[in-house]
Amino acid sequence: MADQGRMIKMWFRKSAQDLQTANLLLAQKSETFWGPLVFHAQQSTEKAIKGYLAVHKIRFSKTHDRERLVNLVAKVDEKLAEYLHPTKILTKYAVAYRYQEENEPLEPLTQENCEKITAMAESVFKKLNSLCCNT
Repeated sequence: MADQGRMIKMWFRKSAQDLQTANLLLAQKSETFWGPLVFHAQQSTEKAIKGYLAVHKIRFSKTHDRERLVNLVAKVDEKLAEYLHPTKILTKYAVAYRYQEENEPLEPLTQENCEKITAMAESVFKKLNSLCCNT
């Protein structure tokens, strides 16, 4: 099970790195960084959820679909899945703001909603990390 332990640590380490990146970009208070910021916030929550699933030996596919991941969490802990339910809105930030299609209208990002998204990512990381890693 050493491999599983390493995999779990990797998920949470990568989640923490994405969260740090989002916070660094947020501190710039510049529209230039809002697209990359929401991507990294989304990635942080995705990786923390995948780390939680790995702890509970729940298999998951390569996906950014937060609804699918939260539904897998519900198999272990329904209350936690309810807590994670609001993160479903982050799914769109996985690719839309990085690889925008010409015909795909996106809602404008603002400093305020970037702050909310980053706060959501931080909250999810702290909760799942404390449940899984006792740190």
